[in-house]
Amino acid sequence: MAHTYDYAIIGSGLTGLSIAAALSNETSNIALLDGSDFSGGANRKINFPTGPINNGLRFSPDSVLAEKALRFIGNILSENLIKNVHEEAPITYEAGGFKTFLGFGENPPAFYEELNYFTSSKSIEFALEPYQWTQLLFEKFKGDFLPRSYVTKFHQQEGKVAHITVNGSKTIHAHNFIFAGAVKDLGLLLPEDSISMRARTRLSKNTYWTGLCLDLCHNKHVTDATAMHVLNGTTQDEIGPCVGRFLPPTEVEGAQLQASQWMTFIEHEVTEDSEVVGTALKKIKRQIKRAYPEALEELRLERIFVAPLIAGNGDIKLSANMTIPELENLWIASASVNEQKNLVGALLQAEMILASLGFKVEAQETSESIEAAEPELSL
Repeated sequence: MAHTYDYAIIGSGLTGLSIAAALSNETSNIALLDGSDFSGGANRKINFPTGPINNGLRFSPDSVLAEKALRFIGNILSENLIKNVHEEAPITYEAGGFKTFLGFGENPPAFYEELNYFTSSKSIEFALEPYQWTQLLFEKFKGDFLPRSYVTKFHQQEGKVAHITVNGSKTIHAHNFIFAGAVKDLGLLLPEDSISMRARTRLSKNTYWTGLCLDLCHNKHVTDATAMHVLNGTTQDEIGPCVGRFLPPTEVEGAQLQASQWMTFIEHEVTEDSEVVGTALKKIKRQIKRAYPEALEELRLERIFVAPLIAGNGDIKLSANMTIPELENLWIASASVNEQKNLVGALLQAEMILASLGFKVEAQETSESIEAAEPELSL
């Protein structure tokens, strides 16, 4: 008889890992699937000449919901992740100088909501970086990690998902299924009778964004500026602005190196178009050079990271407990269905799924680092 897991979690990014680590306090009979060779999704460690960095730009505005999200994952990790609240307005480069960024005015980019996330004047300084979150979450996970596992179909029976097909041939059974992948994929994965054709079409036609990240290692100390930069140039175009910031300089083998991380968004439909990607990257570099004329001279390293379907409007009808109405044991944990964006949306969606499953994530009084955290997070 085939083994039946208590939970099968599809996607081991920040959302899926948070859920998997929390559920591991109750059971080890969990399957965690991912199409990649590794867990962590976009939030994995990158070894850089200046030392370990996040895989692209990472940021959290300071807000009630952001602090709630960080307390949630902090409770799972038994860590206080909020080191400090930093107040500094974002800056832009205009008319030969830097100015406070006051907004996009009458010409906001098409991906305004995704970019606006980075423009808060108050941000949270992390005690641990996001790449460390995913490392620690995976260490807390108890179950079977199944890399290189692509779910190709959900199969239903009597109003529930009975099993899933993986890589076109393997079958995995579970009592509960949690989908933390790209919500767009549900249009192909869900059984025919589980959602209407109209809903399936809407899933495929929604606007989804790919994050395009550029990590640079400069061979010199470029700037002491710590503010978030919003750069766009003097003319409007279909590529739109970028955001980014410089990390503190680091001395390596007697040389002062400085890393900077930049990000923009392009429509998912053109992700495979190398010309569009190349044009967007050139615009980012052009705007950096405009603001810092010598910044791109003799770069030590230039790294590109493309994150498909990282953002957008995951418009799908769900029950109040985040399940597909026709499939009572399939929870949708995709970050893009949450109203909040980026890291905050990913964590709040994980928290919501655990609440729907009836789990309470409590702070564990096991280290001095969490004394400042709230004693309990009731879900």
